[in-house]
Amino acid sequence: MDRRNFLLLSAAAAAGSQIQSVRAESVPERWSAQWIWYPGQLAAYRHARRVHLAVQRCTNVGYPANFRQPLAEAWFRKRGSARDDISLRWAVPVSRVRTVVGGRGSDITVRRGVLRKGDSEIAVQIDFAESLPCLLLEGGEFSSGVGWEASLDGTHWVPAETGEGSDPSMLPDAPREIVVSLPVSRVVDPEGPPQTAYALTAGRDLLLDFRETELGRLRFDVRGKGELNVQVGESIAEVRDPDPRFFEQYPLKPIRLSGDVQQVSLPERALRFARLIASDEAQIQGVSFDASLWPTKEKGTFESSDSDLNAIWKTAVATLRSNMHDFYLDGIRRDGLLWHDGPLTLEAYERVFFDAGLSRQTLIGETLPERPTVRDVGIIDSPMYDVIGFEREYMMRGDASFSRMFRDRIEDIVRFYESLQDDRGFVNAARVQPYGFFPDWSATEQSGPDGHGTPAYGQVLLFGAFNAVGSLAAAWGDTDLEMRCNRAADRLRASTRKSFWMPSAGLFTNGLDRDGKPDERFTSFAQAYAVAFGIAKPEEYDSLFRFLEDTSKRPSHFSLSQVVELTAFAKARRTERALARLKSAWLPTIQNGCGRFFEDINPVKTDREQLAMYGRKYATSLCHAWAGAAPVMALSLGVLGVEPIDPGYRVCRVAPQRCGLEWVKGAVPTPHGPIEVEWRGVEGEVHVPAGTAIRTLDGRLSTGSSRYNLRSDDGKDFYI
Repeated sequence: MDRRNFLLLSAAAAAGSQIQSVRAESVPERWSAQWIWYPGQLAAYRHARRVHLAVQRCTNVGYPANFRQPLAEAWFRKRGSARDDISLRWAVPVSRVRTVVGGRGSDITVRRGVLRKGDSEIAVQIDFAESLPCLLLEGGEFSSGVGWEASLDGTHWVPAETGEGSDPSMLPDAPREIVVSLPVSRVVDPEGPPQTAYALTAGRDLLLDFRETELGRLRFDVRGKGELNVQVGESIAEVRDPDPRFFEQYPLKPIRLSGDVQQVSLPERALRFARLIASDEAQIQGVSFDASLWPTKEKGTFESSDSDLNAIWKTAVATLRSNMHDFYLDGIRRDGLLWHDGPLTLEAYERVFFDAGLSRQTLIGETLPERPTVRDVGIIDSPMYDVIGFEREYMMRGDASFSRMFRDRIEDIVRFYESLQDDRGFVNAARVQPYGFFPDWSATEQSGPDGHGTPAYGQVLLFGAFNAVGSLAAAWGDTDLEMRCNRAADRLRASTRKSFWMPSAGLFTNGLDRDGKPDERFTSFAQAYAVAFGIAKPEEYDSLFRFLEDTSKRPSHFSLSQVVELTAFAKARRTERALARLKSAWLPTIQNGCGRFFEDINPVKTDREQLAMYGRKYATSLCHAWAGAAPVMALSLGVLGVEPIDPGYRVCRVAPQRCGLEWVKGAVPTPHGPIEVEWRGVEGEVHVPAGTAIRTLDGRLSTGSSRYNLRSDDGKDFYI
């Protein structure tokens, strides 16, 4: 498949819409080398760009935590022995560059050289960089890539981070998105189908629907007199509201019409709808929405005999893709920044897109500064999700070298939590401002848990974080760290069960409030997290899930902890109940005409009521990553039943759950290729790529085949 076809297919999957045009791309030049940079700095530069774009575009940008900062200087080196003289050439960003090749310095304007035969070294210093300090050097066995080292001071050296192509004209931190021009899907006012041209008059607005909620630029040609105003947003109510005090994005500036044809390309905004208001007569034509999309292809799939579930999967994937911009963002309109939704949703993204670059930059972007303190976290959960994300990325890809590169930051996070633990291993958030622990929006003062206390779910999450670092330490060969983290996890497991498990109710309590007093109320958080992270025992599942399924015991709305909760349903092999929740809560969003899932899903609220958050009329994100990730976990992990057991899917579990479905067909991507699952009735088959073994539901290890038969004797579980 050539590059253009790939982009077209990628864009079509992303937009779910007819494509008018795709921005032309130049054919990349490829050197026999890889771009390198100091570890973490690519994420820092991308992060800085996201913040810059957010504060330019969004009216309410809140960002409580601290992260690594972009730096303008770096050193690179490689030592070795050249078998022959080697011709060198290198590319760098706009900067000052000093090179020493084989002990000889050269003019800073030179970009070529020769490395003489024998033992030698290449050293490069880059400073005053306008963008990411990075290097692409082609020169035989000395070409940049694996084996190069990087430094921030020329004294302390670490392995360089590498990737992001080998094109000297495309810097690693350059924007990589493609542009897909989406046509008008329908005209809301005056109601009707799309037209090639639209006539506007004073007092008669034009309201257009592009069907897809994306981040991009509105473009059109206009001829007329007077002034043209354009208002955009995710909902019709938002674009009809004339009061800019309620806008979540800065108003677009009025367009002064000259009487001649003017080509208009408006600043970037997140939108689905656009309202055009003319003060006089005007003619509009050539209207399109140039949406920016991350260039990656959908690799994980799901399709079944249930059309509702198919629609939920399609909308979930579109929701995830819309939030792929440099990182896995939480949402694209209100602030469009990286929050802990990224690591929380990483496994779902990997099950669909399997994009190593985006997954890894998301994890790096969420790491804390060196030697973090409570002032560096606004939500104390966030670093826990991040280290768990590093472990999940390792399990998905089987490459420990990535997490090892950032072990200093991972160990910093471990030491940070260790410094906060009490004698039971618990961490409270009394000093963490402004949020403390934050399970999701459905937690209230009336229900708990206390975010500035010691919530049970938070201690379970901390248990998961210590477990994750213990697994990574084992992969790094660090026995001391492995044992330290495993001991911490064991202590938390015992303390959590002793302090918060209430046998008489068969449930975990909320935990402790900020005064250290027991909060013996029950919410979904502790129950779901205890199942998902293995604190709960299988014999306790019946009482836990009775509570989780009882709608009278929980708020009517669903928020980001649903990623964990629906994962818990899948792991406990109760996916059929998770699908019932998707149909009762997620499906109405689609039935109401929305093509993305919301930040806070509340099917009992009116459409207008669901738009409000933070005390603001339109602050709810109508395209939020967690809300796409939760259905993906239920359908991919639960129904398809595919899960890595050994890193990189060297051994995986394939145990589909029938869930009353007549037929299912789907795939989960792995480093070796897709694992494909298909069944009809009570029989089916699994295709696995070479290099993958299967651990069956009854514990057997099956190897040496690429095709296995499935059968369900009880009509519920499939066995190989």
